[in-house]
Amino acid sequence: MWVLFDLNGTLLDPAALLDPPEIPIAALDEANMMAMVTVLAGRETTFKPLFEAALRRGLERAGREPVEVDLSSMPAYPDVPDALQALRDGGFKLAVLTQSAVEPSELALTNAGVREHFEDVISAPASGAFKPEDLAYRAALEKLGATDAWFVAGHWWDVAGATFAGLKTAWVSRTDLAYPVAMPEPHVRGADVAAVARAILKSPSP
Repeated sequence: MWVLFDLNGTLLDPAALLDPPEIPIAALDEANMMAMVTVLAGRETTFKPLFEAALRRGLERAGREPVEVDLSSMPAYPDVPDALQALRDGGFKLAVLTQSAVEPSELALTNAGVREHFEDVISAPASGAFKPEDLAYRAALEKLGATDAWFVAGHWWDVAGATFAGLKTAWVSRTDLAYPVAMPEPHVRGADVAAVARAILKSPSP
């Protein structure tokens, strides 16, 4: 069975991009909100300029000058490599489903030292949709030749979107902290990727 992972803020740590860490973490969430607005408006864009715009706004709101950051420099969270290996040892196949384009995502995973764990890296916008649109998750399943899968994310809206799309979901509460009760409940939850990996490994097979 497949386990799909969100990339930025789930596997890779945006807090390392800039001090204080709250600014890049918030910018990542805001960039995804911009992506949703873009989709609702029927327009097309890519994720990188949205993140850059969100980061610029965050810095301006803090009274600071805009700066450039390199998304490919984000490190993996410390628990991630061992958690990915545990899932692979447990017989799962792993892939990434991200808002970012494939090439920079591949580079970021390689720089973080975790690319080897994944059999595929899938860009949601390449299917014509940003997450949490249903099409993004279903297109990923189709590309992998799968009928079902786990989806792991550190963002509640991503987990909710994948749950609505029919995937089994795991929410990493590392920075999101509180899951909205009005949204569909994730199948498992944990404070980090290691915790949700253990929960997935303990879950009954479909």
